[in-house]
Amino acid sequence: MKMNKIKLTVLLSFFIVLLVSCKSEREKQWESSEMAERLFEHNSRGWKSNQLLNYANNIQYRATEVPIEYYLLKNLGTKNIERFDSIYKANNNERIIEFEFEHIRGNDLLEEAFTGRGYDEGVEYLMETIKQDYTLVTQSGHTIACDGVLFERHFQVSPFKRLLLYFSGVDEGESVKLIYNDQLFNNIQFEFDFGNNVQTQL
Repeated sequence: MKMNKIKLTVLLSFFIVLLVSCKSEREKQWESSEMAERLFEHNSRGWKSNQLLNYANNIQYRATEVPIEYYLLKNLGTKNIERFDSIYKANNNERIIEFEFEHIRGNDLLEEAFTGRGYDEGVEYLMETIKQDYTLVTQSGHTIACDGVLFERHFQVSPFKRLLLYFSGVDEGESVKLIYNDQLFNNIQFEFDFGNNVQTQL
């Protein structure tokens, strides 16, 4: 009887080790895929490592190119490689750029003193009209208008204002330059060259 208990314990232990060490075919397929390698590379060097800065009249302008994989990963996870891969392939000619404005003293930049317009009018401008102020120039020389903009409202909790800019029609792997013609604060035109990683003020 005692021997049977020992055998049963050994078998159960072996089964548990087997369950923990064995991965499903789907997990193995994911880990060996090209997409997994890309995600690992992004995790290693940071998802938002390509950030460029410009300054004018005590305002810092930050532009960050964010890989499309980052947003897919946030929304889809890595459970279903086929779905992840197909959605990525359908959208890999799109670019997302995170754009932030921040006053160096933490002042609210939507106050009339900075924009020359009422607060609500400033919010409305950030939600829609501002997309006309951005263009993307590709490495091959094409100029692309901004498809859309998402204003992340923080309701004065954060000192900065953040936009997500969406562009389409960019070849995968092609470097881009963001041109921002500042109509909100009436400063100047800025250039953010993600190909050269330099900040240029025109």
